[in-house]
Amino acid sequence: MDKPRIYVDLNEMVTETVILFSKEDTKTDSDGNVVVLYDKMPVSIYSDDASHTGETDYLLAEGIVIKYDLREYPRWKQVKWCVRIDRNSFMHESDLRLLLLLPIEIKKHPHDLGVLQKCLISFKNQGMDRDAMLKNLEKLRAESDSGTEDVLLELMDFVSGWCVPALSVYES
Repeated sequence: MDKPRIYVDLNEMVTETVILFSKEDTKTDSDGNVVVLYDKMPVSIYSDDASHTGETDYLLAEGIVIKYDLREYPRWKQVKWCVRIDRNSFMHESDLRLLLLLPIEIKKHPHDLGVLQKCLISFKNQGMDRDAMLKNLEKLRAESDSGTEDVLLELMDFVSGWCVPALSVYES
């Protein structure tokens, strides 16, 4: 994981943005640290998920710890803390790795599309599907300078198949 995160069960969503979190005042993060909860505390969370190939690919998100009035939900009155998540922050761990790694690889090999293509193939082999890869490349493109944008456009062609078959990352 990119940093210590606290596990949540996404089956325990109260609303579209609120998840049951804890009946205690502490939680243990992914590094084994005991974290003392308080109202409006920023928190990084994760939940179990898998890629389309069955590989573990945690869902990651950011949120805020809140005391949530659960009187409308009598089954959960024992819960003291919830997390209000930022729905826009949800991403798979593999997406985050690509978003962090690919810019580094582009800086190291700006003119070697073969090396960058192999990097994309590695993510494909770890279970990232075509749509997720294109979405991530588009995110990087939106934040890039013009030189990097040209490289990202070439890589997007490799992913979408708008290239010679030998360079295509996914078989058409």
